[in-house]
Amino acid sequence: TYRNVARYFKTITGQAAFKAVVGDIELCTTRIQRKVEPSKKADKKKADKPKAEKKAAPKKKEEDEDEEDMPAPAPKPKSKLDLLPKPSMDLNEWKRVYSNEETREVAMPWLWKNFDAEGYSFWKVEYNYNDELTKLFMTNNLIGGFFSRMEAARKYAFGSLLTLGVENDNMIWGYFMVRGKEIPEEISDTPDFGSYTWTAADISDEKVRAEIEDALAWEGSSLPRECYDGKVYK
Repeated sequence: TYRNVARYFKTITGQAAFKAVVGDIELCTTRIQRKVEPSKKADKKKADKPKAEKKAAPKKKEEDEDEEDMPAPAPKPKSKLDLLPKPSMDLNEWKRVYSNEETREVAMPWLWKNFDAEGYSFWKVEYNYNDELTKLFMTNNLIGGFFSRMEAARKYAFGSLLTLGVENDNMIWGYFMVRGKEIPEEISDTPDFGSYTWTAADISDEKVRAEIEDALAWEGSSLPRECYDGKVYK
């Protein structure tokens, strides 16, 4: 610190040997005052800076006219499915019935009674690479990932995909109900879509109806293999 340096300096200069050579040293008694000169650069910059001109406030009438001239924002494009005739069956109502009632006793009778064959269609869905599937839980997670990437179709589809079989020998199989007579873009644009085969189902065939019911109930004699688990898209 300054105090220690000053004490060291006084100790050295007070030695007889030091005084014999240098003599007495008188310490400064007045602090040196630093002279501060104004910055010429700052003064020049301030002098050169032009004064801002005060802009006249625009007239309100002119603003209103400009707003009227602006084009209206383009309407959000609708899904092609929204342009179809309104179906007689409410898909959301079906999802509520399926979620809250017994599948075979209540939900399936409700579906066949209210199903609109003109507004909806059923599709059998089968995974194309079952020979590559190993762990059952991984297969089931594969279905979950497929569903999560199909978020855009929630308003227009319902489905049940099952993980069937055993460890290192299993498959993905199930059924989907979709709006319209074709696979909508909301589904076909999903990255995983090409990994599955979608086959139009004829619900007038009792065998097909039995498969749909078993797929939605996750059990039954028409399932290709024993059911381990599954996912419902709703």
